This record gives sequence, C-alpha cells and structure tokens, in this order.
Amino acid sequence: MADLEYNSESREWYIASGLILVITVLCYSFLSWSVIPEQSEILPVVTNAIHLSFALLALSGLFLAIQGYRLKNSKGFILRKDGEEVLYDLERLFIDADLSVKEVSCVNMNSIGLWRPIGRLMLSEGEIEVKEIWLYAYYYRTHVALRGKVPNKIIKKFVSSLA
Repeated sequence: MADLEYNSESREWYIASGLILVITVLCYSFLSWSVIPEQSEILPVVTNAIHLSFALLALSGLFLAIQGYRLKNSKGFILRKDGEEVLYDLERLFIDADLSVKEVSCVNMNSIGLWRPIGRLMLSEGEIEVKEIWLYAYYYRTHVALRGKVPNKIIKKFVSSLA
C-alpha cells in the first residue's frame, strides 16, 4: 500500500502566495533601482501606473495567503496523476460503497492562473476538491483537498489503488 502524506490544505496556498510576493518584490526592486528614478521625472503617470500594478500584484499574493489561512483545518495531499482520472476514481469508489456523492463543477472558481479546477465531490457531511497545480512546465501535480467528514476507508482504498 502506498504511504500518503497528508498536509494542511493551506500549505499550497502559502507556497503560491510566497512565490507571488517574492517575485513581485524582486521585480519591483529591480525597476525601482534601475528604471523608475529616470522615468519619474519624464513620465510620472507611467511611474504611478507601475507602482499601482505592483501593489495590485502584491494584493493578489495576500489574497492567496488569506485563502490559505481560511482553509488551514482542511487536509490535502498531492499526487502525480491526472486530475480527471483522480476525480473519476474517487467518485467510482464512493458509488461502489453505496454512499451518496454528487459531482459539482468548479467552472466559476478563481485560480489566478496557478491551478486548474477539475471538480468537487459533495458528500453528506464533507467535500473533496480536485485541482491541478502547475507552474509552467516545471511543476505539475494534482491536489486533492478533503474538507469536513470524509470516510477514511474510501480514501485508504483509493491510496492503495495508486501503488
């Protein structure tokens, strides 16, 4: 049986938030050191637009951190498997166990371009959300979030089928 490491769901949110904030600070530092001093006298409107755009980018990083804090009590794990396949396998296991499950699409879920929402399985007392996390071609994983009361035996059966 494959051993799976459960983490707080907020971990991925904090990593994405930190990544956005670090890149924002690095880019803004470079611009403020090399470009903005020369351009502020010539084009003050452009300089103000640069300040505003970096402030908005930093706010999106803070939004992700707040979202991560809100989901700190949820459990999650990361897999190297296609998200659609994970969602299908989990739904099939719940149906085979005669548990009521309803798939909900995540079409309107905000992603800020860091993940692709796949779907949610709504249970009587909890939910399972599946999304694919990606950073260009360097990092691609499927994140499975368990919120509320999710039957452990189904999740263990799913994990054992991964091996």
